[in-house]
Amino acid sequence: MSFLKKIQNYVKDYAEIIADILQCDVEIVDEYLVRISGTGLYEENIDEITKGTVYRHVFESKKSRIVINPKEDDLCKNCEHKENCTETLEISAPIFYKDKVIGVIGLVCFTEEDKRRLLKNMETHLRFTEKIADFISGKVFEFEEELEKKERIEIMKQIINNYDKCVLVIDNEGQILDANNLALKELKIDNSLSLAYQKINIIPKNELLFGKEIFSAEINKEKYTLIGTLLSIPGFSNNEHKIFLFENFNYDRTKETTKNKYASNNVFLEDIICISDKMKKLKEKIQKISKTQSTVLITGESGTGKELIARAIHNCSDRAKQPFIAINCGAIPENLLESELFGYIRGAFSGASNEGRVGKFELANNGVIFLDEIGEMPLYLQVKLLRVLQERTLVRIGSNKLINLNIRVIAATNKNLLKLVKEGKFREDLYYRLNVIPLKVPALRDRQEDILLLTDYLNSKYSRNFDNAKLIIDEEISDIFLKHSWPGNVRELENSIEFLLNMADENGNIDSDSREYLRKNLKSNSKYDDKVIADSFIDNDEIITLEESEKRLIAKALKIYGSDTTGKNICAEKLGIGIATLYRKIEKYKL
Repeated sequence: MSFLKKIQNYVKDYAEIIADILQCDVEIVDEYLVRISGTGLYEENIDEITKGTVYRHVFESKKSRIVINPKEDDLCKNCEHKENCTETLEISAPIFYKDKVIGVIGLVCFTEEDKRRLLKNMETHLRFTEKIADFISGKVFEFEEELEKKERIEIMKQIINNYDKCVLVIDNEGQILDANNLALKELKIDNSLSLAYQKINIIPKNELLFGKEIFSAEINKEKYTLIGTLLSIPGFSNNEHKIFLFENFNYDRTKETTKNKYASNNVFLEDIICISDKMKKLKEKIQKISKTQSTVLITGESGTGKELIARAIHNCSDRAKQPFIAINCGAIPENLLESELFGYIRGAFSGASNEGRVGKFELANNGVIFLDEIGEMPLYLQVKLLRVLQERTLVRIGSNKLINLNIRVIAATNKNLLKLVKEGKFREDLYYRLNVIPLKVPALRDRQEDILLLTDYLNSKYSRNFDNAKLIIDEEISDIFLKHSWPGNVRELENSIEFLLNMADENGNIDSDSREYLRKNLKSNSKYDDKVIADSFIDNDEIITLEESEKRLIAKALKIYGSDTTGKNICAEKLGIGIATLYRKIEKYKL
């Protein structure tokens, strides 16, 4: 179907407007030379194919054409209707859409009197006709945009209906405006009835579970306990709508298996924000190893996002829909850690629950268990963990029944486990059992290209959370961030952004006091600013020459403080050498 055929009613109206004002016959044809609208002699011949040669010329030339003497004009020489033609004047103007001619407006006179009248103000009449052609073109744009909008809405509906969460759109009165199929099913709403007659009462219980809020809801006299997020969306008419993303949560604090359903935050590979080569290579490794079942050991400083990496591995794997259970081995008292990991049966020890307890390994069955701060695990438990890893079975405390496990283990630490092995604080056999696939997460100072990218991401994230304007990160703030060594890594950067957002004005401007506080606070927190950069560039016990050590130290300092004039001055000061000496060393080592 041609563009003009799609808006035929509008085209008909415009043809009649031209005919009424110019007092002549009008026909409008589409790109296939089909008459879409006509007045006078053409009114009864809509949807017929026109035979004239003038319109073809307008399509080819993309220009208006005035034929003052039909039959005698060059364009009329090959017209098959030349002998029977009764026209005295023809003015034709193209209709454009995206630089393509999609139709022609033709003004036709059949008397000498009409011809003289039109020729008297020919330029004005032509401009008017071309203006109407622009209006028709505008209507095509509007129609296509509306069509695209409807298609996008249909696509969004398909996406939402395939989304694994329930989605509900309501107004301030609780009237349901829209819902996906999952929500209709979960709330037992008959989708054959109009949603306009459905009303839901949603009340927050002011309780959180794994970062999600718990709500009570009532619809059609049925009561539900739901877990999810309620978002407010302002509308154009000043009416506020709400989007409720939720899951039915049969709320029972004693059921560990129910808790487990919500234990895994949805973190995917694309959620790892970076442009640095080191992080790109890390993401490539994650993609590569995610499909295997091998144990992973993630190392890196505190605040680098080791759990984020673990969750990304899980969500890229075949176990993505299975449990992800995280446990911090350093945050649980030693006397409770064993029961947390392996569980216990009823009456296993004094003070044990009468119902027993499911351990984290058992909860993680068929999925992933993430052992954070594995270096903090006491030696006696390391023996039990080793056996579980080797045999893929466990026994609850107080039981003699073997439970088979199908799990993937991901461990993480900010400590040097090999050093702990040498000190007798970590079992060597467990170290090698864990260190099948080692992943090292670089410190933020070692991925400087990502600092401003993460700053912008965190700025957007927290400004939305706080309902504030985004911070205006100018050159001074950027310079402070780029020159800081970030011993607290991404967590420290996150805190800095949150501090600035709390201090900024309503337009996101940062005052001088906040800037000074930020500068001093970051400096006081940096383990690199008040002493020579010592061990940060060597991660192991490698012995190197003094010259190589000097080269690496200078390279590290330049990376941290920058290689511009200001940065080099700071490097020289921190390294305890003169600026001339630093320049000489840079030249010597080709840095």
